[in-house]
Amino acid sequence: MQPWSVARVPEEAALSSRALLDYLYAVQASGMEHHSVMIYRRGLLAASMQFAPHTADEPHICYSLSKPFTSLAAGFAVSEGLLSYDSRVLDVLADAAPSAPDPWLQQVTLHHLLSMSSGLAQRSDNLDHIFRPDACPGEDWARAVLACGCDAEPGTCFRYNSHGSYLVSCMVQRVTGTTVSDYLMPRVFEPLDIPRPRWDMSPQGVCCGGWGLYLSCESLLRFGVCLLHGGRWQGRALLPGDWYARATQVQIDTAHRTPAPKPEWAQGYGYHLWRCTGDRFRGDGSNGQFLIVSPAQDMAVAMTADLTDMPAAHELLNTYLFDEARQQPADAATQEAFLARAGALGC
Repeated sequence: MQPWSVARVPEEAALSSRALLDYLYAVQASGMEHHSVMIYRRGLLAASMQFAPHTADEPHICYSLSKPFTSLAAGFAVSEGLLSYDSRVLDVLADAAPSAPDPWLQQVTLHHLLSMSSGLAQRSDNLDHIFRPDACPGEDWARAVLACGCDAEPGTCFRYNSHGSYLVSCMVQRVTGTTVSDYLMPRVFEPLDIPRPRWDMSPQGVCCGGWGLYLSCESLLRFGVCLLHGGRWQGRALLPGDWYARATQVQIDTAHRTPAPKPEWAQGYGYHLWRCTGDRFRGDGSNGQFLIVSPAQDMAVAMTADLTDMPAAHELLNTYLFDEARQQPADAATQEAFLARAGALGC
């Protein structure tokens, strides 16, 4: 059952058919491969644009857009008293700890891993000989990551590390006795009517955490609408409130990295969610996977793609979807032109 009504034209949801038509022209001109874009605003599915042969309900690789779901699983574990944000990774995963861990590694907590401020050595995120699909199945991923230690004090700087997210998945599985994916089924996926997703696993039977999740664009949008409504779904408080507050607000500065980040990657980082310009927040993954939430505009946008220039793709969204100045109602002819072009994308 669809959880939203569908706007006949974008103007019913205070979006402009002219802006959306221009967006489709800009996407075509860019040469960037888009697969699906869905926009929810003011209680309506404002637009759904599916680029053939892709569909809105097709499971799509999420890459790092997997991370918010791993973060949420940790939030549930905290809310249920199984972890705390101050839980130290070496306490929870003691059997994977180095024999003589450095002092900084001993300080790393769940909070540090979720906010990408763990200080884990950069080489811990470049263990390709272990993490590739044909790697030796006997290699313990968590032990390999922790063996790299830290080269920065936890909590002092932002350092993106997908293998740190894998450690979060390990921590959740250790205290719950089940995978992140199975743990989320009755708590999130089933209430949102999201089919059981595929999530790639380590040789140790742990969800990859920072990557490896497959969800459709529509499933991503359902999660985005829940986030838009403060963690509520159809009137029910679904997500832990403390996690929501921590995840969607800045936990660590991202503006002073070298080289200087693009604007949308310089607004700060929460718990596996990025802050954006325009007082928005988002999850994103390689090759153009986006889930952007704008509470001020009562809007959520989900996008799947296979492209290389993520800043350029994000700029198109900012220019044509989030720019309120462009959202003047279009005339009937332009509305029909948008609907016709959007409909033809799937041909």
